[in-house]
Order: sequence, then structure tokens, then C-alpha cells
Amino acid sequence: MEWAALKSNQGRAAYNAETGDLRVKFSGSAAVRHADIPPHVYQNLLETNDPHFYYQYYIAPSRVSPARRGPISMVSYGLKLVLLLAACSLLMATDLDPGHGGIFEESQLRSN
Repeated sequence: MEWAALKSNQGRAAYNAETGDLRVKFSGSAAVRHADIPPHVYQNLLETNDPHFYYQYYIAPSRVSPARRGPISMVSYGLKLVLLLAACSLLMATDLDPGHGGIFEESQLRSN
């Protein structure tokens, strides 16, 4: 795949017609990979006067996430969930009734 300059001179694109893989890089950002892009979409990206808009509207939704981040992000989300549940449990346990240890007298229940 060879990089081709976009009309705005702010970006480049590389396309593999056999696999449909497209890589797009705008200045100030890393290259992004897209899968199953039809040839006419790549051609339109090269020919449009506003490639950034065309990219955002037609191509960006087909972004391919890097495979190496999958397992790590699942572990990260799992740890966050465990911490959130632990914090909620701690808040619920300490918020019941700090003065009486959670034990109510019959007279206290009737007065409320």
C-alpha cells in the first residue's frame, strides 16, 4: 500500500484494493485502519475537496480497533466494575445507621 496525498494537504490515505483495507492519517493524529472499504469510497476520498468531512461521515464508522487492546481493556473494565461494586457495598453498609449499628428499638420505629 502506498500513501496518497488528500486534496486538503492535511492528510494521506493508503488503500489495498485486494483486501479493502484503508489507512487514513490526518496531520496531528495517528494512522487509523478501516476494513472492507469499497474502491469507490477510497476514490471519492481522494477526489473530494473536503476529505476530513467525507472521512468523518462515510469512513470513520468502519474503524477497526487494534486487536492488542481487546484483552487488556476487558480486564480493565472488569477491575473497574469490581471496584465500583465494592465502593457501593461499602457506602450502603456504612450509611445504614452509624449511631445504633443498624439496630432499631421498637419505639424508634413507631415514632417515624
